[in-house]
Amino acid sequence: MTSKVNSRLFQELTNDLINLLENDDEHDVIIEAGEGENTRKFKAHYYILRMRSPYFRQALSSRWAIKEDGKYIFKKPNITPETFDTILRYIYASTIDVEKLNEVQIVSALGAADELCLNILVEVLQGELLERKYLWMGKQSVLIYNAGQKYPTCTTLAETMEEALYQEPELLLKSEDFTALEEDTVIWLLQRDDLGMGELELWKRIVQWGIGQLKTTIMIPDVARWPDEDCVGLEIVLRPLIPYIRWSNMSPVDFERQVHAYKRILPQKMYTPNTKPMYVITKEYTHYHARIQSVLIKPSHAAKIASWIDRLDSNDQNSFYTPSNIPYYFKLVVRGSRDQEFRQTTLTSNQAIVLIKPANSDEILGGYNPLTWSKKSISSNKDQQDNSPLKDSYIFSLKKDPGEEDVLSRVIDPKDSIYCNVYCSPVFGKGDLFPKGHFEIGQPCGCKQTSYEKPLRTSTEQFSIEEFEVFQVIKKQERHNV
Repeated sequence: MTSKVNSRLFQELTNDLINLLENDDEHDVIIEAGEGENTRKFKAHYYILRMRSPYFRQALSSRWAIKEDGKYIFKKPNITPETFDTILRYIYASTIDVEKLNEVQIVSALGAADELCLNILVEVLQGELLERKYLWMGKQSVLIYNAGQKYPTCTTLAETMEEALYQEPELLLKSEDFTALEEDTVIWLLQRDDLGMGELELWKRIVQWGIGQLKTTIMIPDVARWPDEDCVGLEIVLRPLIPYIRWSNMSPVDFERQVHAYKRILPQKMYTPNTKPMYVITKEYTHYHARIQSVLIKPSHAAKIASWIDRLDSNDQNSFYTPSNIPYYFKLVVRGSRDQEFRQTTLTSNQAIVLIKPANSDEILGGYNPLTWSKKSISSNKDQQDNSPLKDSYIFSLKKDPGEEDVLSRVIDPKDSIYCNVYCSPVFGKGDLFPKGHFEIGQPCGCKQTSYEKPLRTSTEQFSIEEFEVFQVIKKQERHNV
C-alpha cells in the first residue's frame, strides 16, 4: 500500500515539474540548443539546473554565466534540440521514455548525459543498449564503439566492445555502419595481426570506407569510368591506409582482377609490370607479414608451426618460414571462449591445428592432424583408409620464456597418432595430449608421453584448459614479390 501511495505522490510531483518546464513564465534561464537551422530555445530554472547537474552548477556560476535582461543565456550547439528536450525532461522529472528511443537517439542522449555529468542517466542508457545488444551488434557496432571511446563515463560500453573485438577483431570492419569509423581506428585495425579477413576482402572494405568519406557518392560500378575528381578525392582519403594493406598476402590473380582496376588511386611505385604474374609488388609494400585470427599465438608462432608441417626441423632457424612467407592460411574454426566446445564433427575438411592454453601457465600446447576429423580419417577407425599422411602428425609446446626451448614431438607409429569419437574430442596419441571428454574451457587435460617421440611437459599431472583454438590449415596459392 505504501509503495502505491509513494508512486502516486511521485507521479504528481513529476507532472507538476513537467508542467513547470512547459508552461511556467517565471523562468530565469534560456538555453539555445543546436546550430544553424536546427536550433531551438528552451526555458529553464536556475536552481533546478544547478541542483540536478554538476555541469550546470559550474556553468551557471557567476564566473561563467552571461545574463541578459535578468535571464541567464546559455548555448549548447553540440546538442541537438531533440536530444536536449529529452535531457531537460529527465533533469526536471527523473523520467525518460527510453523505449521510444532508437539506438542512435540513445547514443546521442548518452553523449549529452556524459557532458552534463548526469551519471545515473549514463548508467541507465548504457544498460538499455546492452539489453538491445542483439539488435545493434554487427549492424551498428561502430556507433557503440565510438560512444565508448568518445564519452569518458561510458566505461560499460567500452568494455563490452573491447571483449567483442577480442573475440572478433574484424567486427567493426564488417559492421553495416563501418564507414563511420575514424581514420585512426581503421589504421589500428589494419595493423592488427589477428584480423579474420582475407587481404582482398579488406581492400574492398577499405575502398567502400573511402567512398563513404567523400561528399559525393560514386555510383558507377565501372572504376575506369570514374571522374578524375572522384579518383583524386579517393586517393587522398586512402593514401594513409594503403601502406597497411598486406599486399603480399594477396594472390597475383586477385590483385590483377580486383586491385589493378584502381590504378589511378594507387601509388605508382607500389607495383611493377611483369610477365608472370602480370603485376609484382615492390619491396616497399611487402614488409608486412601474414595475419592469424588467434588470441593464443602470433604470426611468428604460425610460421614455426607451418615450418614443422613441411618438416623444416633443422637446427638452422634460417630454414624456417617467416611471418611474411607462410605458405598456409590458418582459418579459425573454434575458440573455447567464443564457441564453448569442440567436437569431432565440428571440422570435417582440411588438416587442422589444435592449440591449448593450460590454466596458470604461459605455454601453448598443440597438435597437428594431417587428415580431417571425420570418422573415416582417424587412426582409431578400423575401416580401410589411406593413413599414410598420419606419419606427419606432431604435437608441440611453445614456450614464452626465451630461456626455454620449444618442444616438437613427432608421432612414432602413425596408427597411434590421432584418436577421436563421439564421446571425446580428438586426442593425440594414447595420452600424449588428451582432454577428458570434449575440448571445453575448464575441462581437465593431460600430457603423458606414449605415442610421440618426446613429452610436452615435465609433469604428467592433469591441468585445466583455460582457452583453446582449432584452425583449418589451407595451402595458399603461390605468391610473387620483388
